[in-house]
Parts: sequence; structure tokens; C-alpha cells
Amino acid sequence: MQLNLRKIVVGALFLLLCNLVTAHVTYHYAQPVLVERAIDEWEAHLYEVADDLETVFTNSSATHWERKALKVSDRHGSDAYIVLVENLTAYEQDLFSSALLDEQNSFIDISTSSVFYILDQQQLVMLENVYFDSVMSWLSDWLLWLVASVINLGALALFTFYCWSEQKRLANNIANLNEKISPRSSSIDEQIVQIKHYLSDISAQNQTQLNLQRDLLHGVAHEFRSPMARIQFALDMLEDAQEQDRQDLTKSMQKALLGLDDLVKELLSYARLKDGSTVLNLEPCVLTDLIRQAQKQIEVFYPGIKFELKNSPIETEVDTHLLTRLFINILRNAGRFAKSKCEISLFIECDSIHCIVEDDGIGIPPGKVTRIFEPFTRLDPSRSRDSGGCGLGLAIARSIAHLHDGELTVIEKHQGLGGACFCLALPFNPR
Repeated sequence: MQLNLRKIVVGALFLLLCNLVTAHVTYHYAQPVLVERAIDEWEAHLYEVADDLETVFTNSSATHWERKALKVSDRHGSDAYIVLVENLTAYEQDLFSSALLDEQNSFIDISTSSVFYILDQQQLVMLENVYFDSVMSWLSDWLLWLVASVINLGALALFTFYCWSEQKRLANNIANLNEKISPRSSSIDEQIVQIKHYLSDISAQNQTQLNLQRDLLHGVAHEFRSPMARIQFALDMLEDAQEQDRQDLTKSMQKALLGLDDLVKELLSYARLKDGSTVLNLEPCVLTDLIRQAQKQIEVFYPGIKFELKNSPIETEVDTHLLTRLFINILRNAGRFAKSKCEISLFIECDSIHCIVEDDGIGIPPGKVTRIFEPFTRLDPSRSRDSGGCGLGLAIARSIAHLHDGELTVIEKHQGLGGACFCLALPFNPR
């Protein structure tokens, strides 16, 4: 079984598109029908309460009105009052006049969930905030979440079943291979043992890859959840919002979509780096020039941080575009957590180029050093001056280092500025 990150990203984007389309169709077509039916049921219930009031107060004397109002209040779980017509709102007075013209003894105000019974020309019984609950009302409120849950849980179940069936098929193939092979000589025995070990290694690698991809999928789902929730909230509020609020909600949706676009670009970049499809375009350059380019792009985000480069010009052959991005990611991480200073130094040791980036921040929290280069791993937000990024910067930086046959590590307990200290080691390829 072979699952690559590109397929996972495409699947996640397809699932996101299905969620957005389904949410649009449900919000504009299915939910209004349910809301209308819920309102009809609510209105019918209010008329039933009105009939009950008419039954209770018909042919009742004024001395018994207060006592019967209390009984009706207890029966329907609402507040009942004897009110004067002149104390009604203008809209309620219009309803009162219409009821008199139609020779009706009761009327309802569905906007306030209130029921009125006319006692005489000057007084009414008002039962306000009449409670009503029904399956249709509940369904109209939760339909969007129910549909989204069904779609996403169904997709998760299909993906889990596919992974399980592929793993089972591979295990059966290995078992059948062991049964069919009948060695004829010691050399064949050795070859079979090597094949079995190879297949076992492949199976273990597939299992490890499956676990990594599962964790990555969970991370992608978590990262998509926040902008999707903002878009959902804006869609819910957009229809009834004022003009100024509509503009703010539209800007909020645009910002969320831009965030999704940036996240997708980062994911695709990380996928290309991990699946081996990225080809290095090696060219001679001076590494200090690349660091200065990265430094200029980062300094505008952190004007209070002093980035100091210890000038040691080293010429080598690298992919300048990718390595500049690596330096940007490392320096941005340093600028985010530094207090006031960040130092970058270059030197050659044992035929390798070493680049040390250290800051005077609080450092990497305990337990995070081994996981800091994993996708979607973030440090404690309270230690950072901003919450930007999606947790892929250091993972992309390490992948770029690996493409250059190098390594990006963290030096613990470094006696420097006291903060985090990253070490980039690259092979020295002089011109």
C-alpha cells in the first residue's frame, strides 16, 4: 500500500469542497424549508394555547380572572398577565383591533411568542414567551452540523476501511508467498530470507508511513477547522446583517479564504519536498548573500529584533531559492521568540558548512525538542510575540536541508545567548 502526501492533500481539498457545497445547498434550500415548517408548527401550537385560554376564560367572572391566569401560567410554563389595551404596543393594538373586527376572542403575536385573550373592551389576558419545542425546530437549528458530521465521519470511515483492507491484502500476499516458495538450495534459501526481510521492512515502512499520514491528516483537519468555522459563522450572519456588518463579514470570509490558500500552498510545498519530486537547481553562490536576503524579508516583521550576521563568506553550490526559504523559516522562528537579538554565524568544520542561528528568547520548552520539526507542531503561543504560521516552517526547513544531504538540528544547553539554537550542517561543495 502506498499513500503519498499529495493524495492526502487532494483528498482533503476535495472533502473541503464537498463541505462548502453541501453547506451552501443546505443553508439556502433545505434549511429554509425546515425553518418554515417549524414556524408553522410553532404557530399552530400558539393557536392551541389560544383555544385553551378561550376555554378557561369563557363565561368567567372578573373576580376569577387572576386565579385562572395563574393556573394557565403554571399549565403552559409561561407568564400570564391581565393587561390593559392601552398598555399594549402599537403592533399588538393593531392585532387587537383586527381581532375585534373579525369577531375573534383571541389572537397571537408570533414574533414574541405571546397569546392574547380578550376579556372585555379594555382588558386582555396575555400569556407571553410561550415555550414550544419540537423535532422540526431542533432539526432546523442543527441541520448544517448534522450534514457536516455525516459527510466527514463517512469520509473518515471510508479512509480507515481502505487503509485496513490494503494492509490486510499486503499481509495475505506475504503469507501466500511464504507458503508457495519451496527452496531447492542454500543460495535460494538465502535469497528467500533476504526477500522476506525486505518485505518485512517494506511492511514496517508502510505502517510507519500510514501512522505519519494519519497524524498529518489530523493536523490538516485541525488547521482547516478554524477558517471553516469563521466562514460558516459569516454565512450564518450574512443574510440578516446590516450593510456595514455585511462588509465586515465579507472581509472576514476573504481573510479566512486567504488563510486557507496560504495553508494549501504550504502543504503542497511540503508534499513536493517529501515525495521526492523536487529537483535541486544547484548553482554557485555566497551563503552570506542568501542569509542577508532572508534577513531583509524578516526584519520588517520584527523591527525590535537585532539580527547580527557574523560575516564569514563561504562559496558553495546550493539551490539558492530553496536555501533562501530555509533561512527565512529559521530566522522567522528566531524573530518570533527572541527578546531583542538574534545571531547568525557561518564556519567550515570537517568538510561541512555549519550555520548557527541562536536567539536570546526563553528557548524551546521541555519535551518539544524531539517534535519541533514535525508538521503542525507549535511552541507555546504565550512565549511568542505573534501566532503566525501554520506549524510547517521548521518541517519544510528540515526537508530542504535533507534534499541538500544536510541536517537541521537543535543544539540543547548551548552556552550562547540563552535561547533556542539551531544548527544547519551542509556538505561543502566548493566551486
